[in-house]
Amino acid sequence: MHRRSLLAATPLLAAPALLPGLARAQSGPARAATLRVVPETLTTILDPHFTTSFTTRDFAYLVYDTLLAVNDRWEPTPQMAERWETSADGMEWRFILREGLAFHDGTPVTAEDCAASLRRWAQRDALGSVMLRAAETLDAPDQRTLRLRLKQPFGLVLQALAKPGAMVPMIMPKRLAETPASRPVTEPIGSGPYRFVAGEYRPGDRIVLVRNEAYRPRPEPSVWASGGKRPTFERVELIAMPDVSSQVSALSTGEVDYLERLPADVLPILERNRAVRVQVVSPFGYQGVLRFNHLLPPFDDVRVRRAVMTAVDQMDHLPGVAGRPEYMRECRSMLGCGTPYETTAGMPLKPDLEGARRMLREAGTDLSRPVVIIHPADAPGIAALGLVTQDLLTKLGFNVDLQSMDLNTFFGRRARPEGWNLFHTTATVPDMQTPLQNSYMEAAGAPNGFAGWPKDEEVQAGRAAFAAASTEAERKTLAESIHRRAAEQGFYMPLGQFTAASAWRAELAEVPTGPAMFLWNIRRAR
Repeated sequence: MHRRSLLAATPLLAAPALLPGLARAQSGPARAATLRVVPETLTTILDPHFTTSFTTRDFAYLVYDTLLAVNDRWEPTPQMAERWETSADGMEWRFILREGLAFHDGTPVTAEDCAASLRRWAQRDALGSVMLRAAETLDAPDQRTLRLRLKQPFGLVLQALAKPGAMVPMIMPKRLAETPASRPVTEPIGSGPYRFVAGEYRPGDRIVLVRNEAYRPRPEPSVWASGGKRPTFERVELIAMPDVSSQVSALSTGEVDYLERLPADVLPILERNRAVRVQVVSPFGYQGVLRFNHLLPPFDDVRVRRAVMTAVDQMDHLPGVAGRPEYMRECRSMLGCGTPYETTAGMPLKPDLEGARRMLREAGTDLSRPVVIIHPADAPGIAALGLVTQDLLTKLGFNVDLQSMDLNTFFGRRARPEGWNLFHTTATVPDMQTPLQNSYMEAAGAPNGFAGWPKDEEVQAGRAAFAAASTEAERKTLAESIHRRAAEQGFYMPLGQFTAASAWRAELAEVPTGPAMFLWNIRRAR
């Protein structure tokens, strides 16, 4: 929120940004054959089924593959699958794998691996869990055929298996997929275009991947996560570089090739540099999220949750994460704006600070009790939101305890119900666009629900009906009803919608766009 502007930091930017880790890497493979990428943060969780972290998802897209994928028209297409078949009543689905697929350990990919992987994924993913509950069996009648038999209608089978956002239904060997869903897999083995190099892994500092020579890209052009994913570099390095000025300098000097997400105040520096290209690669952007812990006071009281929601002015939160007016928009829909199910049903439609104070008084809220905000200070796109909320809660009279930590510690803390009252995050809008995909609208409560743990039978029944609906008109009606109830019960407060720019060296060509950071098919033009 109060980031020092880097526009005045030209002496700093003129200095070499080469870090010791990068210096050592100069003696490795030829620089031209290595793609060096600086994610917004570098994950230490390498299990795609264990967290909704963007950086875990983006890493996983390099290592793993999926049965299906969506293109830029949101159409599910075959990926590891060669084709699919379904019964006339839609109650049985068969997915036939492409021939010759192999994991990085040399073992062939089988339908049993797929079934085990999907069962594990579905235990943690909001949409996957609804599909699993609707399933009678998920098995493998032969080595190349995955079979899903439903015991109740579920109209979103293809959408679930092709979903592009976290948690993505990645396929791993059965022996790893049998790891309990409560414990992360620490051996990243998939069948994707790049292989994880365990010997060069430095947690929190660097992840190294090398080309999977055995990978068999699909013949179709690559569109988003679908089609031919060609590993065009011998080596991909994902590098931790928390300081934004160091990122800008390293990109300007060519020591790194790609910066995932940048604050708007540094963009003019890079836009003036002919050796660099700046672009928004995810036009759908992100939704800011203020999430309550429904299990602990004071936010176990819906009246207190609604009071805070009523006080929120999204235009206070958005500048810190978007920076430029063209990158931000007010949006009070949990399902995102510009999506098929956009609605503001049940939401407070404008900020009212005095009204919120009155609501707190009427609820008899104990304002002396500390309200703990867990705050990932090394994730600028999230941290700015927390600083604004800290100020807002203070104005409302709360005693606020902002506890700063790194992002990976944050993920661990928020998974436990004790010790915190609020957290913030950002989620890609495509991940939020239906009541099933949006993890924050899941209402199973503890211990099986998503962090925050709202519990509401009406919302759960509505989500089940949404899953079984056979027409788009039914789904739209249900989505509005579910949204109204979730908003009225204060599941969470959207903090607006925004996009963010990435930047890369201008000699890179064919950089993919889409709702995640895709790093295949990129090549050096000179």
